[in-house]
Amino acid sequence: MDNKTVFDVNIWISYFLKGKFTELVDMIANYNVEFFRAKELTKELLSVISREKFKKHLHLPLQSYISFYEKICTFLTIQKEFSGCRDPKDNYLFDLAFQSNSKYLVSGDRDVRETEIDKPLNAVSLRTFKEMIAE
Repeated sequence: MDNKTVFDVNIWISYFLKGKFTELVDMIANYNVEFFRAKELTKELLSVISREKFKKHLHLPLQSYISFYEKICTFLTIQKEFSGCRDPKDNYLFDLAFQSNSKYLVSGDRDVRETEIDKPLNAVSLRTFKEMIAE
């Protein structure tokens, strides 16, 4: 696929809270987006989505969201190599993006988007990502 992509947890949570499953499927079908996941991303997603403040806004059982995420993402086991993010807990996102040869790393976190990297990767907001894949 042309648009290999890693979504940060905050992007997945936003989609789940808004119930925008069809938009994610449309990205795959219409814009050749391939999403990637790793155990580190799944672990963080489970931790965040299980928070009480989010649970009350989810309309489906928790496992439904995780199953959907797992089905639309390609799984990759990553090696910990990157250490340049201002927030070290997010270094794994770059490892996943680099090791999957992703074109995009989409995040609502400025620490992620403003990380200096020397490899071809667009660390962008969701809005910018949507604009770029639509071009």
